[in-house]
Amino acid sequence: MNDAELENWFAANQHLLESAYLAEQEPWKQSGFSGSQDRWVICRKPIAACIDQPGCFLDIGCANGYLLECSVKWLAERAVDVIPYGLDISPSLANLAKQRLPDFASHIFVGNSWTWTPPFQFDFVRTELIYVPEELREAYVERSLQIFVKPGGKLLIAEYRSRKDAHLKQWMLNECLQQWNISVEHYQSGVYQGQELTRVAVIKNSLH
Repeated sequence: MNDAELENWFAANQHLLESAYLAEQEPWKQSGFSGSQDRWVICRKPIAACIDQPGCFLDIGCANGYLLECSVKWLAERAVDVIPYGLDISPSLANLAKQRLPDFASHIFVGNSWTWTPPFQFDFVRTELIYVPEELREAYVERSLQIFVKPGGKLLIAEYRSRKDAHLKQWMLNECLQQWNISVEHYQSGVYQGQELTRVAVIKNSLH
């Protein structure tokens, strides 16, 4: 994929997500979740469960900021204080996140995680492999660890499934990380009505 093709890939992905998310009213649906709020909690709370100490938390692909808002609340229930930060490729979605988190509006950035350079590194960073084309995913994980995550911090790579995909046996996340020989500290799962719909790989930054 050359530079022009890559630019077109990101632009098409941005347009697709903006069109889908901005057409919704419920905050979890503006974050790309098609189910109920109860299912949202079960399928997204595992991300907060991966955060085990206070620190700065960057959500890459933060959309309208609802996951950040919920994570701060869920972690506060465990007496874990985090400072939320968000990054999204869409200015329109990032503006929604700023409105949702007015006290942290300056913590919401607009940029492409494949090329964006953060002002500093974070203790915890959530992302997904699908944010870049397949042939760039290994390099994306390496870049995320090197650029976004503090030494000793943790990269949280999430993979989500719809209920119609729950019958699939293997997770892309596991296959890719095993193939790339990336050490995973542990996996966190979200199970709804007996179906695993969320899996999060926790990777400690030991590259520095």
